[in-house]
Amino acid sequence: MKIVNFSLYYQLSYYIISICPRYTQIQIGIIIISNKTNSIVIIKNNQTLFIILIICDAKSQGHLAFLMPRFYGQLKKQKADNEYFEWYGDYQSFDHLFKQFIKPEDQIIHVGIGKSLLSEQLYDQGIAKHILNVDFEKQSLEQMRLRSEVTRPEQSFKCLSLVDEMQFVEQFDVIIDKGTLDAIYPDAESLQVIQYLENMHKILKVNGKFIIISLLQEHILEIILQQSDKYTIQIFETIIKDSKLYPYFIVLTKGQPNNKILIRKIDQTEDFYSIQQSKQLIKKLQLQNNFVTQIHKLRQAQSYTMDLWQANKKQNPRFTLYIYDNDNADILQKRTCACFIIPQGRESGFLFGTKHGHQELIKQVGVSRLVIVRLNPGHKFENLKIVQHEITPVMQDLIPKKCTNIPVPYMTDGDEIGQKNILYESEESIIEEVQIEEANYRRLIFKNCLDLVQCQVRLNKDKVDQTYLDFEAHLAMVAGLGFAGNNEVLILGGGVGLLGKFLTTHLQAKVTNLEISDEIIKIGKIFFELDDVNQNVVNCDALDYIEQILNCKQFGAVIIDINSSEQNTISPPQQFISEKFLEKIRTIIIPEGIIIINILDPLKQIKKLPWDLYFSRKCENEINEVHYLINTKIENNQLDKQILDNLNQKLKKYQSFLTTIKTWDSSLNIPNEINDIKLKHPLIKQQAFQIQETLIVEDGQVKDARKDFYQDDLAKIQKKKKNKRRKNR
Repeated sequence: MKIVNFSLYYQLSYYIISICPRYTQIQIGIIIISNKTNSIVIIKNNQTLFIILIICDAKSQGHLAFLMPRFYGQLKKQKADNEYFEWYGDYQSFDHLFKQFIKPEDQIIHVGIGKSLLSEQLYDQGIAKHILNVDFEKQSLEQMRLRSEVTRPEQSFKCLSLVDEMQFVEQFDVIIDKGTLDAIYPDAESLQVIQYLENMHKILKVNGKFIIISLLQEHILEIILQQSDKYTIQIFETIIKDSKLYPYFIVLTKGQPNNKILIRKIDQTEDFYSIQQSKQLIKKLQLQNNFVTQIHKLRQAQSYTMDLWQANKKQNPRFTLYIYDNDNADILQKRTCACFIIPQGRESGFLFGTKHGHQELIKQVGVSRLVIVRLNPGHKFENLKIVQHEITPVMQDLIPKKCTNIPVPYMTDGDEIGQKNILYESEESIIEEVQIEEANYRRLIFKNCLDLVQCQVRLNKDKVDQTYLDFEAHLAMVAGLGFAGNNEVLILGGGVGLLGKFLTTHLQAKVTNLEISDEIIKIGKIFFELDDVNQNVVNCDALDYIEQILNCKQFGAVIIDINSSEQNTISPPQQFISEKFLEKIRTIIIPEGIIIINILDPLKQIKKLPWDLYFSRKCENEINEVHYLINTKIENNQLDKQILDNLNQKLKKYQSFLTTIKTWDSSLNIPNEINDIKLKHPLIKQQAFQIQETLIVEDGQVKDARKDFYQDDLAKIQKKKKNKRRKNR
């Protein structure tokens, strides 16, 4: 008996298919138990194979329901084809790639050949002659040897284990692994993969190619990308005809380490990506491919994202499509569909720029499936009619089966899609001007984060309107300066200097603005009126700068507003919110100083900051949250009421001061921003309930009403308990 752990969705299929042909009878049983991992129990008895699937959760049961019909269908086909089957596609599926990376004179080893005909096809097509085929299973290997003994004399066969020590040393120009890595490394707990990869590196010549055909499950992709210190990595998306599997063709070139990964998509567009970007892109492609196989099926509350590219514009997609199926079962049964085109310049608002907003939008439209179309930066769009014409062919593929409202309606907010003018474009960034509700705005967007506007200014006769501050997070930072002890402010990640200039113009703050990017400073000076007159702009790495000024005790506030270079990751990067770094910041602020951090946490990974006392203010989009770290130490989480009282008085005074400022746009209403600042840590506990502390403001005055507030709530709870006891008597 043998027990094998597996990642159900992919590895179960491959493992079963690879071993089933050796047995005349196959029996499969399923056990659902409370277990830590999914497992396969293999029991062999002569020519009978017993397979028991141990399933540990409901999600796996759903995957199993998907896999088993596929398994039986493939097994039946395999038997009919004389037991030779290409689970990940045959030679024809990858011929253009094999021709690109293999030369006829190459010495090749095909590891884990099983019952694959790939080596025979490579030989017969004249792509490769000198192929050593290896596998640990003697019976199937002998069958494959006999097939080629006469017709393919230059091929050889050897029975050996790929996870034991191998005697070859830099002997092969090419290694071919077609599904073998997936079988050896079925889940992240398998340890054999380390020895396998070490063996492959050992037997491959310098500049040799390690070709892997894999489904690139998350843990497989992770360990392949870890090889970037030994290889150059290229990943090619492929399509297998009449298959629901989407394997990837990966080429690792030995002796050329590179942490930039080349990825070529099905549409032949290609680019270099960082390791983190590669993970995100592959995951996105896999989700899209999975959606394509079931594109016409409505499923309650399912959602997908698709990018549409323009052939001559490869750096960023022309359209991004968000496909949502309604979470209301009754509406889903109506089988209706609609397309909503987001007006240009409105992409970053709550309704059009967040997942929660999209879900609200589909409720408002009231259809079974809503396709939301974003017109991406860096592209020009003439009018709604032309956009509709471009989108229509794709919409035909997205319409659910038996749709009841064909032709599908196209919608937008207003009469047109808005106006946009591209001022500047580089490999990394785009500067655009857009019109929003008759006002003109200029904005900066990074190409690696198209769904985030990095900064935006309102224009007044083609000049930056210095009375206006666009971002809600920036307004929250201005409000948080009420905690500061003086007007000296250090900004880490000041970008094009909009926040710094606002603080110097309206609050007479002394601002030092740190920005690491030469290009951003250049963009700031050309397009956003950045200058050194009112603020000290320093082009440097913030980490290095802090090291140089430790213990200066100079600043009343340090603002950390650094964007991560990776999409869907925490901003600022983790090192800027680590305990070690924050303690260094503590040494450069005065005792009454404040650290303000703008945190973007799309995956909700941060549970607590390494700081004793801090407040926060959530922004409308529910992704950004501005944190205010108070420079004080608290023993055993025992918060002294006097500390809060002093902070309240400080904010009260600051709020009164803000009401006297008339130089900024009246629509900003910055004094009211203070009302939304809440105690984040530590939480205040009162007997049987727990509540987040709030700075309570009445008629513009900060009021310490905690005691009355708590007593009212406590009285209500005690009354409910008393009534419940009476009812139970």
